[in-house]
Amino acid sequence: QQSIIKSVLALLYKCKAVKEGIDNGLLPPFSKKRFDDAIHVLLTLQNEDGGWATYENNRGFGWYEQLNPSEVFGDIMIDYSYVECTSASLTALVEFLHHFPKTPRASEIKTSINRGRIFIRRIQRMDGSWYGSWACCFCYGCWFGIEGLVAAGESPLSSQAITKCVRYLLRHQRANGGWGEDFTSCYDKSYAKEGMARYGDEGSGVVSTAWALLALSAAKCRDVEAIRRGVQYLMSKQLPSGDFPQEGIAGVFNRACGITYTAYRNVFPMWALGRCANVYGDQLLLSKAASNN
Repeated sequence: QQSIIKSVLALLYKCKAVKEGIDNGLLPPFSKKRFDDAIHVLLTLQNEDGGWATYENNRGFGWYEQLNPSEVFGDIMIDYSYVECTSASLTALVEFLHHFPKTPRASEIKTSINRGRIFIRRIQRMDGSWYGSWACCFCYGCWFGIEGLVAAGESPLSSQAITKCVRYLLRHQRANGGWGEDFTSCYDKSYAKEGMARYGDEGSGVVSTAWALLALSAAKCRDVEAIRRGVQYLMSKQLPSGDFPQEGIAGVFNRACGITYTAYRNVFPMWALGRCANVYGDQLLLSKAASNN
């Protein structure tokens, strides 16, 4: 729901071909009522804790996990609120409000956004990270956490929560400039000590690196040298065909079930490189020594 709202808004207001198609009658118009209906659904799906779950409102308690009959899946007895779903919902509401500021439900939407912001801050771990439940794992969760707080209005450079997460990510950058995690991060709920040791490159991986760079660039990270090293790592991993290598499993659900999304290896590196170029520009071309001079 959240991603569809943002995608349709982007197509309608940022894609020249779609605009021209509607103006010329080649594409059907998209009514405001359809957006209103989608936003209504999104608002009703916000949980009492301020967050959003995957497909329904929270209808139970955590202790239900004591009755979990599954020998494989974890945290499945109720639909919990997640940083990923909350961030995605927040950004959809913010985008809708940007395009339709005079909507009759503007006040309600702003209240919903603030409740989501408070939820994201509340579930941040003491070390500054967010646990990602739908991919491996902390780089992914940190990206959603920072994106959500920035969208909700927190300043990237003065928010304590964002600054804390930036420090966390920088601590986990590897010697080759990348970041890496494997499935153990999800299962142990602790950052993989060896990174993506088995199926990555000296513990780093292109998808984890892309997520870390997306988070840091959204946070306007001031350590340009760290960003530059991460960008150089991604560029070095691109194959002559333009593809990026398929590495270890990046997706997960219910804590213990890994899944491979083959498009991740290309979608997220391209996204990260584009955003870093947009945020940092020519600074990425300077070495540390040149920057100091």
